[in-house]
Amino acid sequence: MAREEAMVFVMYGFTCLTALAWLTGLTADVSVLPKPEKLLSRPLRREQEVNQQLNTSALNTALAFEPYRDLATNTAAEQQQHNILFSPLGLASALALLSRVSVSESRSQALEALGLAANATEQSVEATLSALADLQHSLTLHEGGGVQRAESRAGTGAGIGATPGVEIEVEEDTGNQTDVDDGAEGRNKTEGEVHPGGQLRVWSSLHTDGKPSVDYNSFMFRPRHTSAFNTSFDTLMKDLEASDKLELTNYVYFKGSQPFERRHTVPRSFQLNATTSVEVAMMFGDDSSEVMMLYDTNCSATVVRLAHSQRLASLLLLPKAELQPLEDCLSDGRMSFWRSNLKPGRAEIRFPKFQIRKSYSLESLLRNSGVSSVFSHSADFSGISQKTLKLAKAPHEVMLEVEETKYEDGGRPDITLDFSVPPRITFNRPFILIIYDDHTGLVLLMGRIIDPTDV
Repeated sequence: MAREEAMVFVMYGFTCLTALAWLTGLTADVSVLPKPEKLLSRPLRREQEVNQQLNTSALNTALAFEPYRDLATNTAAEQQQHNILFSPLGLASALALLSRVSVSESRSQALEALGLAANATEQSVEATLSALADLQHSLTLHEGGGVQRAESRAGTGAGIGATPGVEIEVEEDTGNQTDVDDGAEGRNKTEGEVHPGGQLRVWSSLHTDGKPSVDYNSFMFRPRHTSAFNTSFDTLMKDLEASDKLELTNYVYFKGSQPFERRHTVPRSFQLNATTSVEVAMMFGDDSSEVMMLYDTNCSATVVRLAHSQRLASLLLLPKAELQPLEDCLSDGRMSFWRSNLKPGRAEIRFPKFQIRKSYSLESLLRNSGVSSVFSHSADFSGISQKTLKLAKAPHEVMLEVEETKYEDGGRPDITLDFSVPPRITFNRPFILIIYDDHTGLVLLMGRIIDPTDV
């Protein structure tokens, strides 16, 4: 009976946030299951406790820098000059979910990729998964700018048109059951409609193959207060009985508003390589505010830090020449060095405005992180069913939007006059970006931008 109740928890359509928060209460002894309303309303643990339980360095190495290096070096030759974008936070949420439904080697590999030793106690496992759930909850709940209105970017050189949208706000799980606007996804999505204001959204769900709980477009326009338990249990159990194939969907969306004024954005040339360039909408920031930056001689790259909010920031890495030497330099240790040695200074910043969406399989992203069993025929999902199940699909899809902060056109505060020529940092050639949580150092999204117009 306890196992059947555990199956209910896993197989219901849920956001990863709710899944992790709910499932955190499960232990090896599932005879006593926590009440979901208590877990959903439980207070977040203090940040110091979260940081102590997460091995951020191990997470960044296994889920950020190793997958990036694999994508940059082992892809087909014709793909090596394309954009890369994936989410280590999304990978962590998917692995946490897999660790809840798998056993033996499949579970051990998932936990090791999350920074847990092979001989970790169940208490340590629960503490780490709970800390990860709390961190994701904090990031998705508190990061966001409310509802914003979409504006057409057609004709700006960014290579994208208007972003469709419906009125929704930053995702927030309160445990309260509210009505869902069933017609939201069916509305006409045209220019001028409101655009999602939440900066960070993460979704992971497990379901039978061919019956996705939500596709990526629905995930993006998902209402704020959607019940996590609105799928029929009988239907899900029937689906599981009729199929031996599972699918794990893992979606991430991030909207990063940069501290630039829209009125200063103009079309500029972006050099793809020695012979080819494209026109992009280039944002501009003058030297009236200090910027954290440095030049790394070992990596031959300029590093600029731009803040998205009180805790989310980007490291923008602009190589002096070719991109590959900088890619060879990437590591968690190097990122720590950059964060520790950034210095305030004044510089003009020119940075492209773009929207990029990429999709990979979790198997390909995690191949060098030791996670293989769960994707093989030997996968053990007896945590949810005694039936032999196979993970048939595991897509990882990420979208990143970068645009100006919505400043009103108006005069700036008085500043001290400086008649020296300020340095200018122009991201008009391929570069790397790392979006991270400044409190923990955990990488949330990572990628390289070869062509900002390649949606």
